[in-house]
Amino acid sequence: MSAAFYLGYGLNAVDAKNRLSVPASFRDVLTTRAPDRQVMVAPGHVGRRCLMAFDTHYAAEMHRRHTERHSDTGVAAAYDERAYLFGSAQPHSIDDAGRIVLSPVLRRVSGITSHVWFAAGYDYFELWDPWAFKAQPGLPELQRLQIEMELEARGLPIDRPAA
Repeated sequence: MSAAFYLGYGLNAVDAKNRLSVPASFRDVLTTRAPDRQVMVAPGHVGRRCLMAFDTHYAAEMHRRHTERHSDTGVAAAYDERAYLFGSAQPHSIDDAGRIVLSPVLRRVSGITSHVWFAAGYDYFELWDPWAFKAQPGLPELQRLQIEMELEARGLPIDRPAA
């Protein structure tokens, strides 16, 4: 079951060319769900300041849910939501080293700088600036401990470094 769904978390650096390595367990899921190794990356959902990554199967599911919510897809709210969900998404190919390149626009809207915290969402995964993820109000204690331990293991500060 785990080969077909995104589970877990990871922390990786963004290099000087805006490349970041997708955690191996997430790449395995992508290979199973999207043999072409294409992943869509879009701004986070429900107001979360992160990025959301998903394959074309989940994009189709998002479209189906959108249509269910909007019986009349010709109204302004339906157009606005569709433009946000799909118009902001960018396709990315995972290279042979397991990396994707984030555009400056996606980095800016997510606040991602030097590192990325990957958080699984079962059918998709999120990409966060690790310090922004840690600072979320109401973050469960287990997730706070996980990210703090990962930051410590890489010699990174627990709190956001000064700019």
